[in-house]
Amino acid sequence: MRRLLSILAVVLSVTPALAQPKDSLTIGMVQFPADMHPFINNLSVTNWIQASSRRLMTGFAKDGQVICLLCTELPSLENGRAKIVKRADGTDGMEVLFTLKPDLFWADGAPVTATDFVFGFEVSKAFSVPPVLEAVELVDERTVRAKLKRLSYDFNRQVSGPISEHIEGPIYRAAKDALDYGQKSAFNRAPETPGLWMGPYRISDFKPNQSVELLPNPHWKGAKPWFKRVTMKLVENTAAMQATLLAGDVDTVAPGNLGLTLDQINALVKTQAGRFDFAFEPSVASYEHLAVRLDNPLLADKRVRHALSMAIDRKLIVTKLFEGRFEPAGSFKHPSQFGYDPSIKPWFYDPAAAKALLAEAGFKPGADGILVSPAGQKFSLDIITTSGNRTRELIEQVLQTQFRAVGVELVIKNEPARVMFGETLRKRNFSGLVEFQSDQVLDWVPLTVYGSEWIPNEKNNWIGGNYMGMLNPAMDAALLAAQTELDPVKRKVLWKAILEITSDEMPEINLYFPATATMTPKWMTGMVSTTQWGNSTGWIEEWRPR
Repeated sequence: MRRLLSILAVVLSVTPALAQPKDSLTIGMVQFPADMHPFINNLSVTNWIQASSRRLMTGFAKDGQVICLLCTELPSLENGRAKIVKRADGTDGMEVLFTLKPDLFWADGAPVTATDFVFGFEVSKAFSVPPVLEAVELVDERTVRAKLKRLSYDFNRQVSGPISEHIEGPIYRAAKDALDYGQKSAFNRAPETPGLWMGPYRISDFKPNQSVELLPNPHWKGAKPWFKRVTMKLVENTAAMQATLLAGDVDTVAPGNLGLTLDQINALVKTQAGRFDFAFEPSVASYEHLAVRLDNPLLADKRVRHALSMAIDRKLIVTKLFEGRFEPAGSFKHPSQFGYDPSIKPWFYDPAAAKALLAEAGFKPGADGILVSPAGQKFSLDIITTSGNRTRELIEQVLQTQFRAVGVELVIKNEPARVMFGETLRKRNFSGLVEFQSDQVLDWVPLTVYGSEWIPNEKNNWIGGNYMGMLNPAMDAALLAAQTELDPVKRKVLWKAILEITSDEMPEINLYFPATATMTPKWMTGMVSTTQWGNSTGWIEEWRPR
């Protein structure tokens, strides 16, 4: 009996996880944010981390409905919190009232007030010109009035998140300019400052290009998060990430392109079903694509861009690399999305037609089989994507072969994600093609991606998603028409022009719509895949042991 008790004591001492639920969680990710400021870089990894510790005025429920996160009532024309007004120049604008919930606090105990939203808007303007939002005015301690310079279908989403005025205000006012402020901001110099965060967690430790540690916000009044510590750990390539996961050094991985590739997940489904629950969700609001440098002389003729699109066998890529879980994309808009028009022609695989178009554009074969432009330039393009992402590296190799078949040389020049997103894309330091994924909500109007005023440049502090440099007055007009139409039936009709122009001009060569895999440890519940409506960390307070 004494021997049995001794053995039992040893077993219990070395397997504490069996005695009580885990109270810490470690998540692996293959990207790391270039900085932690909400308005300087709009990166998926930054948004994913910040959704755990910073909430916006409004957001989406899991069923896709717009809901208040920090406000008491969602503004609408019907409840009078939104109204159409005449501006001084005679045009129609809007005014929208938001009242804050009474129990919002920064992690240092200071209340979140309307002043923090007014200040947040002031800071955001330093980095980009808001397309619609003209002003955020203080009404009282808990109420702000958003003034829109034109009608906007998403008027109830125009006020985003607060910036803590008591922390960032003095830094912002003392800065010489936006660049100086960005460098001195506590978000970048001291992201562990509690007063920067007001979600269920706060950032407690930040090691650049290593890890981010989260601790519960003691002043959070919503559902109490379970885990006493959440660590988000960088592992810079997907092969090492898989080994790290199997070794137990991380509990799970970040979703989508922040974690493992789909082929790795598919393999783990077959070998690790006893350790993890797997869920796959079509990411119909996300699309993998090639951003095209439109002012490259080799790519300036739209016939060339059409030919490159027709050189790609997307069905082969989806079938061979993703076991059919992904869908080929002939457009940035999935057929299930609002505004999709089946009459718009996709430029799918047709290598013979691709060769004919290139010949029509004046390209002739050189001695080595690579085409030469009418100006005598060899048709050689650089392609950049996130180094260490095995799937993208495989896709590049497939593209090399398929482009070579129509006479185009593709030169791979990959970079770490922090460099590609932090500098190369943001400052448009690329000459050919860049492969990456864009994630948007289902009903978005792509103003900041195709609008001419959203080409990143030094004057707008390199903010904007029009990396391609698209300058098209007809597109600007189509985007504006869709943005300002409040009637969804009429707005759906207006989408046709946007889709026709992108199909014809082809600023991006679309590849596929991915599927997002959520891999949850068997001992845990609450993780959801909600790529259509926000980051999974937006529901981090629901994560807990079974």
